[in-house]
Amino acid sequence: MARRRLTRAEQQAQTRGALLDAAARVFLERGFAGASVEAIANDAGYSRGAFYSNFESKEQLFAELLQQRVYERYRAMAKEATAPRGERPSLRDVGEQLAAIQREREGQWLFRLWLELLAHAGRDERFRDIAAGFWRANRAASSKAIAAAFAEEGSAPPAPPDHLASAMIAMDIGLAIQHFADPDAVPLELYPELYELLFSGLGA
Repeated sequence: MARRRLTRAEQQAQTRGALLDAAARVFLERGFAGASVEAIANDAGYSRGAFYSNFESKEQLFAELLQQRVYERYRAMAKEATAPRGERPSLRDVGEQLAAIQREREGQWLFRLWLELLAHAGRDERFRDIAAGFWRANRAASSKAIAAAFAEEGSAPPAPPDHLASAMIAMDIGLAIQHFADPDAVPLELYPELYELLFSGLGA
């Protein structure tokens, strides 16, 4: 059978996907600072021109990589949390899911790369924009899930939903950083334990 010829849009999507996959490999091997546009393009089998036809910069590519590999996971969790009562994951379940992200190999290297980006954020506003955009989207999805849970219960949250979402994100990031630095003292098992202990008193 003759192979169907890809449309221009399909070719561009294929190129973009290959560059993202290559970036994940090159970032893992060299870190953000050591990963050049040329290295990413070469790993994907494309030219520097192909890179810039799809991404404005290495920072933009990394932001999209985070959206694909990390934020999609958080968004799926937030969607589960808007399910009807009885189908929603418990706070312990949420803690287990967050711990699983840190336990997986891809989650570990993405988090290390994220720490590297945060280190650059004090010197370059583009890095702050990446961090702010990621957390802003995560906060909005979590806030929506929290508001929906309280609305179903017919009760008012004890604080604005976006404030509660910020607290849960802070718990996630704080535990991830402590586990990265001192895994024996801060094991991933603390995730479900502390999410249940500290947030179950909120009600819904």
